[in-house]
Amino acid sequence: MTPVKTKILIVDDAGPVVVLCVNVLQALGYAVKGANRGEAAVELMRKEPFDLMVLDYKMPGMTGFEVFQQARALHPSVKVVLVTGHGTPEIVNEANRMGFNAILLKPFTSDELRGTVEKVLADRT
Repeated sequence: MTPVKTKILIVDDAGPVVVLCVNVLQALGYAVKGANRGEAAVELMRKEPFDLMVLDYKMPGMTGFEVFQQARALHPSVKVVLVTGHGTPEIVNEANRMGFNAILLKPFTSDELRGTVEKVLADRT
């Protein structure tokens, strides 16, 4: 029997960020899909559960906070990393209050992405 891979969804309106994240995480053995809009991410989550979502804060249409709320309504156990280039104290505090598992500030390196994803997935609380 084949072991089940951890499923990760990358959501960012910047195509190069999605490609980078997908490539880095696939190379580590994760099953990764990408979406460039919040609405597309919610649609994917309606079709299948993900273990982790790496989610941009500022996107056209739905914000990262709106996607987070819908994702958690569909799959309450999904872990979510907020990615933002707008790490103001207000955004960070709201993300913590809402229950995001981690915050990753842009620009980030592939090592920072890997480390954050591994830490969040290892935290079973």
